[in-house]
Amino acid sequence: MDYPLWLPKFFSGGLVIACISIVHVFVAQFAVGMGLYMVVAEHIAIKNKDSKFLSYIKSNSALILLIAAVCGATTGVGIWFSIALVSPAATSVLIHNFVWIWASEWIFFVLDIVSILLYYYTWGKISAKLHITIGWFYFVGGIFSLILINGIITFQLTPGNWISTHDIWDGYFNPTFLPSTIGRVGVSILLAAVYATLVISFVKDIPLKKYAGRYTGFFLIIGTALTAIGMICWVYSLPEDLRQQFIGGNIALTNFYKYFIILTTILFLFSLAFTLLFPKYMNIVISLLVMAIGLSSVGYYEFLRERVRKPYIIRDYMYSNGILLSEVDKLNKNGVLAKVKWANIEEYKDVERVGEAVFRAECNICHGLTIFNPIIPKIQGLSAEDLYYVIDSLQYNPLMPPFIGTEEEKSALSVFLAKIAK
Repeated sequence: MDYPLWLPKFFSGGLVIACISIVHVFVAQFAVGMGLYMVVAEHIAIKNKDSKFLSYIKSNSALILLIAAVCGATTGVGIWFSIALVSPAATSVLIHNFVWIWASEWIFFVLDIVSILLYYYTWGKISAKLHITIGWFYFVGGIFSLILINGIITFQLTPGNWISTHDIWDGYFNPTFLPSTIGRVGVSILLAAVYATLVISFVKDIPLKKYAGRYTGFFLIIGTALTAIGMICWVYSLPEDLRQQFIGGNIALTNFYKYFIILTTILFLFSLAFTLLFPKYMNIVISLLVMAIGLSSVGYYEFLRERVRKPYIIRDYMYSNGILLSEVDKLNKNGVLAKVKWANIEEYKDVERVGEAVFRAECNICHGLTIFNPIIPKIQGLSAEDLYYVIDSLQYNPLMPPFIGTEEEKSALSVFLAKIAK
């Protein structure tokens, strides 16, 4: 928060991060699962001397190269760019605390990209054994990238003993690390099977379509089982107050948790029907419907994971607006605008401009004015006096940080909100 921030007025910076992240997570996890899908299938095809199935696997590798190497890499860079703009303080903590983890992940990322290029461009040019080995390198690069990043993501929700020790391993091997890793590996395998339905829909050879469908069905079952195990263990590894939020304590979170379960169940049953049971009826319409359900299911889970962390961006350490818990007393005394280096507050001559600066410092990261979690519909019809007491009661909302700053800043914020609420 004390860094220069990019805070759009009409939508939240969090929306930008979410839009990029959901696409990246969907693509990246699918690429990891597809790496395993391809290399195991190639081994089976060569062992059985099945040239048709081998050709089917080769067609998959072409699309993997395009989607994983291009879309995955660009959205990954997009995440770094957006979080540095919207939440630089939290980004700084993640970089400095886990610098060697990030360095290790970049090594596996390079292995991932190099091996998929080699895997694709060496089809039929090297021995089958060496080609399969390269495929395993691709999968290893992807799975280790996933595991390394997952430890950092779960740290934000459950930092565990890191809060007191600030030890890198206490933060990395946190309470939700293992169940989340199991769940994400499961999702990766599940998404690979979901994507494979799209490829299968274009296959005209009925015997090949049945064989590829049934092979995909086994991945579907394994992926769904690991996803379910990981999700259940993740739920029960959360602190009690967080778990209660999405099993009835908060309507929005409870609904998102319910929708995730429903969509994942539909995805499993629908995909199973057209892979193991009736693969010859798989067509483009059905496969696109399966992919849409899969993307929606992942989106609900990612939203749930992010939202349940509120009001923190790093639980019990930093609020979602970048304010450290350790500096709250100081900011309540000196004012929140004394901390921000991007607000040249000395030039502000009126109360409304001071209030707007406070809004941008404390609220705009999560709330836009009119788009996505908009503030205006929530405050329409309220006076400055009403809003003052609303702001004062934020401390009782479990999903929002309390107001931090002086009484003058609180009054200025209420005046600004009353103006835009008209």
